[in-house]
Amino acid sequence: MRNSLRLAVVGAALGALSIASAANAATTATATATAEVLSTLSVQADSALDFGQIAANTGGTVTVNADSTVSKSGSLVSTGTRAPASFTVVGSKGAMVAVTLPTGPATLTRLLGTETMELSGWNSNPNGGFQLDATTGAATFSVGGTLTVGNAQVAGVYSGTFDVSVEYQ
Repeated sequence: MRNSLRLAVVGAALGALSIASAANAATTATATATAEVLSTLSVQADSALDFGQIAANTGGTVTVNADSTVSKSGSLVSTGTRAPASFTVVGSKGAMVAVTLPTGPATLTRLLGTETMELSGWNSNPNGGFQLDATTGAATFSVGGTLTVGNAQVAGVYSGTFDVSVEYQ
């Protein structure tokens, strides 16, 4: 009987221990949730994409790259001030943004006329994503492209527009 009593006491102690162990196996932690709302982005054009002056001759292309390099093809003459378009973007300090360039060509039309030239081959500097200034939240970027000039293109000033967009990455 003593052994039975000892076994009962040991069994009760083991049962209490397993209940205590099960209670200790469950635990709780608290986490914090955060979110940062970014400032609205704004972008403005500071200067136009300028292809300078062109003597068409038998036509060709003039490329003004976003890094300010210039090249031409064909027998045309390209001279004068040539420069990429420049833009300023402002948003949240230190945030990453990306520029989206046009997916198709833009049309330049002769002032007081109907003749056109096509602008395509878009490129930007910096290319892809870049970071806004950590102090001001501003940055600049440039956009270039390739202008296709026709054989005996009608003389005059040609103008057109194109859109770029900027978004947070």
